[in-house]
Amino acid sequence: MKALVLAGVCLAALAAQEAAAKGARTPRLDGLWTNNSLTSLERDDELKTLSPSSAEVGAYEAKHLGKAPQIPGDTVGGAESEYWETDVGLARIRGQARSSWIVSPADGKIPYTAAAKAANKARGDRYKTNFDGPEARRASERCLTTEASGPPLQNGGYNDNYEIVQTPGAIAIYAEFNHDVRVIRMGRGLRHPPAGERRWMGDSIGHWEGRTLVVETTNFMPAEMMGAPLDPAEDMTVVERITPIAGDQLLYEFRVTDPVRFVQTWRGEMVLRRTKGPIYEYACHEGNYSMVNMLQGARDAEAAARKAGP
Repeated sequence: MKALVLAGVCLAALAAQEAAAKGARTPRLDGLWTNNSLTSLERDDELKTLSPSSAEVGAYEAKHLGKAPQIPGDTVGGAESEYWETDVGLARIRGQARSSWIVSPADGKIPYTAAAKAANKARGDRYKTNFDGPEARRASERCLTTEASGPPLQNGGYNDNYEIVQTPGAIAIYAEFNHDVRVIRMGRGLRHPPAGERRWMGDSIGHWEGRTLVVETTNFMPAEMMGAPLDPAEDMTVVERITPIAGDQLLYEFRVTDPVRFVQTWRGEMVLRRTKGPIYEYACHEGNYSMVNMLQGARDAEAAARKAGP
């Protein structure tokens, strides 16, 4: 008899939870959003703390608002040739200015392992000299994908806009930068594909926890995982949480785990602000003259070397 009573109580509680869930209103994330800001994923060395003082914010914004960023190693005037949207200052989260989206570790930097740092440097050095073919170049140079679409989402100083389309079975996040579309499959019973099956932007599965969309992404392509690939068999896991907050904004939180590349799981926070748009076509490949010119320049240099002889 006691077992029957307990079972009845449990069933009643479950029914009440299901009724509450059905009656709860799922937040709508649809629309156009932007994370355009002087704040970026990692902290600028000019700023020392996550939430700089008003004086530090004023000095930093006076120096950088409306200006092209300083890009180390840019010897061809790339920064000056772009149309930068740097008219929005440092982002504010919970009323505090933020120097980076990364909140942990405390230095606001991606916590690469020593091996990952060495691999990143070696890959960067190869990019300076290897023009054998398009496969040797970065995925972004090949117009395959960029960091903007994530996960985690990032911003780069222009075209920092997103469109979210929400349906019961899936949520799509369209990044204006490089026109990538990431589709999040919705449902608690869903599973990621086998580890050997890799997808651009990974495989994303989401579910609702109250008013928060929670998304887990794995099965990344090795070329997309942050830092140079160390072991193609390893994977990265990103968990995102998106919550509507006051002021027509979305609080975007994320954590990234990959023991091979990072010494710790690292976390970040970002604010997405609703924007009027529109979002324009980002015709990366159609206008990708740099790729053609780089490869042609390499072929010309090779021909000149052969002509000059040993």
